[in-house]
Amino acid sequence: MSYPGPYGPPHTWPHPPPPHHPPPPFYPPPHHHPYHPPPPDGGATAAPPPYPYYVPGTMMVPVPIGVPPAPQPPTDQYGQPNNTYITNYIYHGETTVTDAVQVVESSGDFDWVPTTALMATTYTGRAVVGGHEGWDGSSLWVIRGWHNGDLIPGKMSVRHNAASITYDGKEIPLQNIEVLCAKPENLRWVPASNGSVPPGAIPGGRTANGETLYIGRARYQLSVTPGKVHPSHHSCYIAFGGTEVAHKMYDVLCRVS
Repeated sequence: MSYPGPYGPPHTWPHPPPPHHPPPPFYPPPHHHPYHPPPPDGGATAAPPPYPYYVPGTMMVPVPIGVPPAPQPPTDQYGQPNNTYITNYIYHGETTVTDAVQVVESSGDFDWVPTTALMATTYTGRAVVGGHEGWDGSSLWVIRGWHNGDLIPGKMSVRHNAASITYDGKEIPLQNIEVLCAKPENLRWVPASNGSVPPGAIPGGRTANGETLYIGRARYQLSVTPGKVHPSHHSCYIAFGGTEVAHKMYDVLCRVS
């Protein structure tokens, strides 16, 4: 039986086509990609690669619909961020609010305001100035802070953002403090000695066993430094050069009678 061949005259089955018979038309011709060395200019003028070549497509990214924008921080009238500072101040007593400023004690004549040594300058103009540094004349404020269960009056160097109290013969640096704020006309410094305090003396703190400490100051090596009056020790202690210096003659901060 004879059948017509796909590329020539009929041939007789079952004999296969001759060896020189070309491949069927539906076989794809092989692709040859000869090697092309890179051009001497580093590829700046190189021809694109032969087809087929990969072309990256657009990647679809899901976008949420209906999600409100993130809230923006509040700003002041000049468009600057209105920052809120948070400190690790440890509160040790009842608080009241006076003129929107947190205070831990208020008598009407003065307020103790909690802050830190780095942020205390925000109370410039309200803080009680207790003296000055002898070597540069910078102001020293009246402050107090807690140490080993004692609430102790001390000093705050405004120019150097450093606060300290005295305890057991040493000057103790503090970060969390309370600044004494008052109008200058409501207070005055009165001379005293040997642990005594005049009428109207302002309590500045207390020891762990309940003894009241008062606010004193003393002159030492060209400085006038606020510190603590410890009645049972018959002295006023100030911090100076890392140590606790005792004085028998001193001034005490008092209310104006």
